[in-house]
Amino acid sequence: MPDAAVRIIDAVVPPSAPSSTRRHDLDWIRVGAFGLLILYHVGLVYGVYGWHVHSVHTFGWMREAILITNPWRLTLLFLVSGAALRFMTFRRTPREVARARFARLVPPLLFGAVVLVPIQSWIEAMDKGGWPNGLSGYLAWMAHEFGWSGLADGVPVNHLWFIVYIAAYSVVTVLLWRRPGLIDRIGNWLETRLTGRRVLILPILYLIAIRVLLYPWFGVTNVLHADWYNHALSLGAFLFGFCIVGRETIWRDIERYRWVALGLAAVALPIMMAQVWHPGGRAFWGVPKAMVYGLDQWAVIVAILGFGSRYLRSRGGPVLTYLTEATFPLYLAHQTVLVAAVWIIRPAHLPVGLEVLSLILITFLGSLAIFEVVKRIPAIRPLWGLKPLNGRPWPLDLQALRRPSPLYHRRRRLLAVGVAAPLLALTVVAAAIAAYPGFDNATQYLSELGGATARAPVIFNGGVFVAGIMAALAGIGFGLAVYALTNARIAAAVIAVVFVLAGAGMSASTLYPWPDPRHMVINLALGIQLAPLLLLWGLASRRDVPRLKIFLAVTFVIMAILTIVTKHLVFPGTVNDANVGWWERAYALVLVCWVGVAAWLLDRKLLRIAPKSPSDGVSGPDTAEPG
Repeated sequence: MPDAAVRIIDAVVPPSAPSSTRRHDLDWIRVGAFGLLILYHVGLVYGVYGWHVHSVHTFGWMREAILITNPWRLTLLFLVSGAALRFMTFRRTPREVARARFARLVPPLLFGAVVLVPIQSWIEAMDKGGWPNGLSGYLAWMAHEFGWSGLADGVPVNHLWFIVYIAAYSVVTVLLWRRPGLIDRIGNWLETRLTGRRVLILPILYLIAIRVLLYPWFGVTNVLHADWYNHALSLGAFLFGFCIVGRETIWRDIERYRWVALGLAAVALPIMMAQVWHPGGRAFWGVPKAMVYGLDQWAVIVAILGFGSRYLRSRGGPVLTYLTEATFPLYLAHQTVLVAAVWIIRPAHLPVGLEVLSLILITFLGSLAIFEVVKRIPAIRPLWGLKPLNGRPWPLDLQALRRPSPLYHRRRRLLAVGVAAPLLALTVVAAAIAAYPGFDNATQYLSELGGATARAPVIFNGGVFVAGIMAALAGIGFGLAVYALTNARIAAAVIAVVFVLAGAGMSASTLYPWPDPRHMVINLALGIQLAPLLLLWGLASRRDVPRLKIFLAVTFVIMAILTIVTKHLVFPGTVNDANVGWWERAYALVLVCWVGVAAWLLDRKLLRIAPKSPSDGVSGPDTAEPG
């Protein structure tokens, strides 16, 4: 942060505060709220109101369905974010907190606005405005967005508006905290006023008041300088969360009235839905509707906070640690992944249930895969909201990067290539489809994306060529990892050879694009079907990798079933000219993606084993911790 800005919030002695013990319930609530946000955005794909892209299936009842979470989800997130900021202030000065907030929020915001959001905007422009597709269309869109005319209209941030608001509210809160004793006085006032049932009543009255007085005039714009109802709501929640940390009287009453709050929410929700559905719902200037909305809003929040405080306050663990770290990168990535997934899947006209399930899985798993890749690359971790691996503020400590790496680092880097290879392959295929107007996923083969009829075959051919090289490198990593864990030299060598041949087949096939007969050298890649069995063979002596073994066995069975069906050995006619493309997509998805999962699981095992020597694992297997 610039020194001039930092001097505004210079160091003071933090106000007196209770214990800084971590509240795991707030971590669980934050993770759950962001998970609901992803599901909410999937739901918007099927709404009848404006969003970036829509499915061919839309439903009028989505107006009422979104009310299940819409009134309270973001308000709860702002409250929990305010509480998280308060925990940062223990044993830190305002200057240190400001620097930490800047390092955590500004790089992801800039990265997202320049890299992630334009992809969404371009797809929306193609969908609604007839903007050209293909690589040239995307480059033209970037030139438009960041040219003089585009910048004059402002840089769109889409879902990243939440980061803008968190940053602004953090500045406001730190400025208030800088005034000695002010936060203590606000906290004391809240603790005095919100006793007993008033912890329910008074916030509900406040929410109703701003809904009646501000919402009709300002609405919700998500534009910082013109969003006064939202500021009254979200900044209020942020400050409330900041001030009640450690105020156990308030938390005891929140726990005490959790069942009452749940009952009020259960009553308010159907009434609120009826008010939206019925034409008379806005009668009496919308005051009854605002009252029910405010009641539902705070009742759900109290219920969630109350049950969380009661049952989750001390329930940490590795799952929560993993999800807490993953939440911010998932938030950054999920909407771009979702919008791209809708654009690619929609032409297939899938049944709505299958399409919803596909979008949910692609969005969650795709975002998680991105997290798994970026967290391993120190240089880009801050761009995704992750702390530097060396614990120092950004930019990175270059001296730390030159220090000796931990055990098995070379093998783990090769396995990291194995995690990244499927992501590259999937990204390349998605980009190649976007650059091929009229490509029919149901009837055309993937190889046609690099063939003579493709408009930009270099996207597919170049990407698959690189992915093949990465697969070969990953195979060497698989072989070395198996040798490190079991000392099974023959199995490790065979595994590496199978992967190298598969990677060579992938890369060589792009030198002879379809329909050149030499393109069929890609059949070498099909040898990777045997790799799960070979890995099971190589890991047979290990008893501490049961999940990996189950995954490999299931993967092999699925690939075997797909092979039998697609070769017409059973159920002849199931695969036909009208759907062969989708069968090939399913087969390719399993064939490629299992490699990334297996590489990640092996990487985790290498990370946990206790070495016998300080070498890079060249001495063979070591004793692992129970897994």
